[in-house]
Amino acid sequence: MGGSPDTGRVAVEAVHKAFGKESLVDQPRKLAGGAVHDSWAVDATVDGVRHELVVRATPPGRVDHEKTRREFEVLRVAFSRGIRCPEPIAVGESETGEDYLLMTRVRGDTNPRQLLTGDAYAEARRVIIQQLAEDLARIHEITPDDVAAAPGMRGPEAGEDALAYSRRQVEASYRADLLNPHPAVEWAFRWLDRQIATLPKTGKEPCVVHGDFRIGNMLYDEQGLTSVLDWEGTHIGEPEEDLAWLCTRVWRFGKNELEAGGVAPREEWIQAYEKAAGRAISRDRVAAWEVLQNIRWCQITMMQARVHLDGNMVSHELAAIGRRTAETELEVLRLTGVEARVRNAG
Repeated sequence: MGGSPDTGRVAVEAVHKAFGKESLVDQPRKLAGGAVHDSWAVDATVDGVRHELVVRATPPGRVDHEKTRREFEVLRVAFSRGIRCPEPIAVGESETGEDYLLMTRVRGDTNPRQLLTGDAYAEARRVIIQQLAEDLARIHEITPDDVAAAPGMRGPEAGEDALAYSRRQVEASYRADLLNPHPAVEWAFRWLDRQIATLPKTGKEPCVVHGDFRIGNMLYDEQGLTSVLDWEGTHIGEPEEDLAWLCTRVWRFGKNELEAGGVAPREEWIQAYEKAAGRAISRDRVAAWEVLQNIRWCQITMMQARVHLDGNMVSHELAAIGRRTAETELEVLRLTGVEARVRNAG
């Protein structure tokens, strides 16, 4: 998967635009991952000083210049506040139409299974939940006014419930990508409507949320978290959205007894966040968000399958992801108590 194989030239162009044509740029090295973008490790020497950089390039058919600039602006604020993230250096458009984001390169690994099972990462597993909570609380201190320069920052209207807003957005995407009937998801939407009607509001003013805060989007080493990555989904919302996304079943990578990313129980994660943020979190509201986030993953699996089925990108990986919809249906039935009631009745 990934974009055009020659986007390495965009990495060189981005460095020259940021540091000047006289900068010496080594051959870019393509990094693993990235279904939409290509990421390149680049080393550059400027006035005798060596810089370790990453350039993320998006092929012309998939560019979204506003989204990339929005990500740059939020990263700029996050880095200035001490959040573990790459330092953004430049954002722009290449001469051939690709957009790019140039940032510093942070040491670490993203492999989820290595983090969750490797003997060398026992200390990282012990401390990373607290580290994640600290950085997420700092992210949620960023207000819409702090990133006013970011174009098109999506989110609820003034006074609108963020959960109700996201529930509508998820259903719209779900309907657009629907391939087959999914009665469990249809029922879960109605369950969410009943919850939204009775749950108290979050009590916090709208804030920036990361939008994809999960294991797999974190760099780590043997001592724990080194960087939060992949900020392209950042938007305006409420903290419970990010808290619940980390708990979505797919991001536990088989460690299902540890609901928070396969590294800690859900309650430990929420308590760590409460300590870092200095405010209480409604478990009921997180529970509703977790149901919605599992439906969101269901919609993503259908979207990935549709890309394959429509012939836009023939990929066994996308086809396989599309077969995971049933897992999310079972999870929303489990989270809402339906699965337990059926089992007990039998």
